[in-house]
Amino acid sequence: LIKKLFANNEQGFFYDPSDLSTMFQDAAGTVPVSGVGQPVWHILDKSGNNNHAFATSSATRPILQRNATTGAYYLAFDGADDFLVTNSIDFTSTDKVSLFAGVRKLSDAVIGSIVDGRGVDTGFEIYAPSSASARNYVFATLVGATRTYLSSSEAIATASNVITTKLDISNNRKTITVDREETSGFVGTATGSLSNHTIYIGRRGGTSLSFNGHIYGLIGVGKLVSDTETTAIEKELAKRTGVTLNV
Repeated sequence: LIKKLFANNEQGFFYDPSDLSTMFQDAAGTVPVSGVGQPVWHILDKSGNNNHAFATSSATRPILQRNATTGAYYLAFDGADDFLVTNSIDFTSTDKVSLFAGVRKLSDAVIGSIVDGRGVDTGFEIYAPSSASARNYVFATLVGATRTYLSSSEAIATASNVITTKLDISNNRKTITVDREETSGFVGTATGSLSNHTIYIGRRGGTSLSFNGHIYGLIGVGKLVSDTETTAIEKELAKRTGVTLNV
């Protein structure tokens, strides 16, 4: 399925903490991650685009842990300074993006950023939660000069969820789906493509809004993923996180 998502050279990324062969503990990428409790400096991109993500110091590395019930591995972000970042990813050939994440949100006390791809003029971000004690997720987008926020239904921490967001600039539409419960909205009247920018995971810009929680998998692809493919991805992430999806 992942190969199919990126079969036509679509831009994007896929980070899979359950694949230990993709992770390394050190800056040089020579010390493999082999088990729980070890820090992750590098996680390789499995999309085929080589958009690998990395820490910027030993202190900011998330920790690999394992769900005792599902057996799936995840990256644990401490809500203080942990984050990963990519080099610039060029989404300028498209005005569409689909994002998928399997997460566990440990707190609603402060805003956290799961993935930050805001760019300069056009981009996206997923918050968890959107504001202190809001108890939800938010899909924020910037299109031209218009920034809009789309809130999900309530997901009270501690909560494990499967999040899907889709942005379609040319059709002025975006959605956020949490455990298959969808909320839709508009992005403004601007047109144009997405940007060429870095992606931050677990912290906005590497400096603020630190995510307190777990990430079981993160996928981003520069297109609208079909309903059939979306369902298959959501089922896999649900299995890892231990989520029962709404029908």
